[in-house]
Amino acid sequence: MKKKWGKYEISLSKQVLLGLLTNFSNIAPSMSLGFSAVAIPTLKDTLNAEQISWFASIASLASPFGCFLSGPIADRFGRRPAMFCVNVTCFIGWSLITAAYRTQTNRYTFLLLGRLITGFSTGLSSAPATIYMTEVSSLKLRGVFTTWGSISFSFGILAVYFLGFFYKDSCGTISLITTIFPCVVPESPGWLVGKNRLEEAKRSMAAIFGTTVESSQVGTEIEALIKAKGVKETKKKGLFVKSAGVTIDPYVTIVMIGLIRTATAIVLSYVSKLYGKRPLSIFSGTGMTICMLTLSTYIWFDNKIPHDVHSKLTFLPVAALLFYFLTSTLGFLPLPFALAAELFPTNIRGTATGLLCGCGYLFNFITVKIYYYMVNGMGREGVFLFYGCMSLLGTIFVVCFLPETKGKTLQEIQQGLEKKKVANGSEMRNFA
Repeated sequence: MKKKWGKYEISLSKQVLLGLLTNFSNIAPSMSLGFSAVAIPTLKDTLNAEQISWFASIASLASPFGCFLSGPIADRFGRRPAMFCVNVTCFIGWSLITAAYRTQTNRYTFLLLGRLITGFSTGLSSAPATIYMTEVSSLKLRGVFTTWGSISFSFGILAVYFLGFFYKDSCGTISLITTIFPCVVPESPGWLVGKNRLEEAKRSMAAIFGTTVESSQVGTEIEALIKAKGVKETKKKGLFVKSAGVTIDPYVTIVMIGLIRTATAIVLSYVSKLYGKRPLSIFSGTGMTICMLTLSTYIWFDNKIPHDVHSKLTFLPVAALLFYFLTSTLGFLPLPFALAAELFPTNIRGTATGLLCGCGYLFNFITVKIYYYMVNGMGREGVFLFYGCMSLLGTIFVVCFLPETKGKTLQEIQQGLEKKKVANGSEMRNFA
């Protein structure tokens, strides 16, 4: 690639284009993640507390099922059909939410069905685009492109926050626009090789690198994929904001959070290429721990400090909350999904990534659903103290166990994991 610099430049532009096209399909599903925050204030007059709780959390309940299916769909039918399924499912879900805002009868039923299906589409979108870019991007740029999924999710959340701030009741209708964008990308060559569709793999590789099927570059890349496949087969055995003590307009706060997340996600795509995922994850966990413990301490002393001192500290919960979302977006939020696409072998990459994402959304559902009960039982300061402790435990886990993938090919990552597996097996036998 260095000898043919002109072709490398074409390849770079095509990789950027592929990254934009594949991750565009994530925008409408990701809008579901922020929709409840802007919709709940407009629904408080028509829904009771229990109904609002289900409205807020049911999307997260459906997301794991989408994750569990996205992997098998991507592995069996291809990365491109999996992304197309995201568009169709999301269109149906947002159509039901639009209908709910245009009818007075059965509004709650339509809202729940729409949230359920859009949440399902969020799960479907969690793996295919990241897996696709992991398989088609170059070694030097893979770290950049695997974080673009986080950027598209952050952009979708930011978009729905802005729509909620300006229009409130038009979120469902506006979101339909993003669902009609077709997925017009060549299939992943790695997936095609895994299915022994070598001629199609060559054509796809040629399209991605902007060259011909007969070029030596295509032949070399396909041979590497075939060899890697052989090696793997032989070795196969709004509520949160208020609780934090923020006193400014919640709509303004969530828009600020959306801007922070989007800007940080964009920065992440660059800094992950420079520093790798492990240092960023350690920094992220440390920052999250500090922010949550700061909020817990602030709330604990909120009514115990003089008024003149308290008035000087009103900025603290806003700053801690914004810095929390900044640090979480730099590591703990997006990197597990990016790492999953790198660490699992090609033949199970879709299924395993889907399962991992599903577990993440399942925990998210549990967290949202029990949040009210945690606040009532532990108090606001107790909840943030609990979050801080969990962030600390996550940071310790990263320090002890997270491998670094920066500068390594997918084949080198698998070989490293195989060596560690063999070494651990030998240690266990010696111990026995």
